[in-house]
Amino acid sequence: MNTVREIKSAKNAWRAATLVLASLFCVLTVAIMYAFSTHRVRLVTDAERNALIAQELPLATSERLEHELAAVLPGAFEVTANEKDMAIHVDLSGEDKSQITYRNVVRVFARVLSAVHDSGYQDLESVTLSAAYPVDDQINNTTVATVTLDRNFLNNVNWDHILRSDVFEAAEKYHLHPILRTNSVAKVD
Repeated sequence: MNTVREIKSAKNAWRAATLVLASLFCVLTVAIMYAFSTHRVRLVTDAERNALIAQELPLATSERLEHELAAVLPGAFEVTANEKDMAIHVDLSGEDKSQITYRNVVRVFARVLSAVHDSGYQDLESVTLSAAYPVDDQINNTTVATVTLDRNFLNNVNWDHILRSDVFEAAEKYHLHPILRTNSVAKVD
């Protein structure tokens, strides 16, 4: 008879433990759902996180520009700037050779220009963009594209649609390596 009571009390203990755990699970689920629905807890995307970090950095500073560029560029970059002119050199050596096309270089340059604008540099006289890639195995990196955009372009560009723009069409002077050559759209150096 004692063994039957022990078995019943053990069953009751397991039932009680299961009931307590299920109750805790339900309470935690409701608490988490409430936190998300009231935006007390929120998941952020990488873009949102980068935007929050960028808001804390002062406008028109090298730190802000480097943060904006790191968010949009796949590889290394180098920025040279004085008061009114800026040059940004992008290293594309990490890209696959099939990705080094005219269209992709245009997209990279548009993202760089957008980052320059978003970082607060809005009164520049000119921006020079260049991209390098190891064209031949014997040569480390070759400049495959260079474009200089003047103040007229920077003042008149539609920044909302910069990612759809062809910066080479807007430039008076640019240089393309033969691996990127397409139909001529501007004056080639």
